[in-house]
Amino acid sequence: MDVFLFPLVNVTLFPKTTKPLNIFENRYIEMVRESISTQTPVAIGFIEDPGKVYNVKPGEKVDFVREIVGYGIPQIMEERSNGTLLVFLQGQGKARLGRVKASTTSYLVCDAEVVPENVEVDPNLRGAVHSLNKILARWIQTHIPDQMQREVFMRNMTGPEEIIGAFASYLIRDYDLQQMALEFNDINKKIEFLYRLAESSEITA
Repeated sequence: MDVFLFPLVNVTLFPKTTKPLNIFENRYIEMVRESISTQTPVAIGFIEDPGKVYNVKPGEKVDFVREIVGYGIPQIMEERSNGTLLVFLQGQGKARLGRVKASTTSYLVCDAEVVPENVEVDPNLRGAVHSLNKILARWIQTHIPDQMQREVFMRNMTGPEEIIGAFASYLIRDYDLQQMALEFNDINKKIEFLYRLAESSEITA
């Protein structure tokens, strides 16, 4: 499939999670509108060096972002008077970036291959999922003061994928570890990885 690449510093998008984004560059405002119009997914590319200038030609691989990306179709939540947008990007899945395609757009259009994941939880790890969910619930109570927002957040935690994605997005303090969690193709490996982090100092209190 084709994706519109949105490179962001230390940002990942997990399947079945929602990422709020403030869009202020004209090319990415155009990208969001075109994505909605054509139903072409936007892929969040994890970039480590904000000072790296990219100049990728059609047919080349994108080497300044990680190869594995989360993608989804954006939803415009607010159009501001200065032209900027508040967008919610709902993670639909993850993909492996291919090569840049010839395009007349000011943003990059890339080939991408959907990466399938095993989402069946090992019964032996259900206790770990429950523990991670309890930690996530405590974090929500502490960091989301608005009761209605808390209730909406918790209602979205309908299964292990949502719990694991939200935990990785909001509680892992190291961005490289977030990306590492995204790159696991088996939910059981993600659960084991996050549970180990929960026992260390690598999550936000």
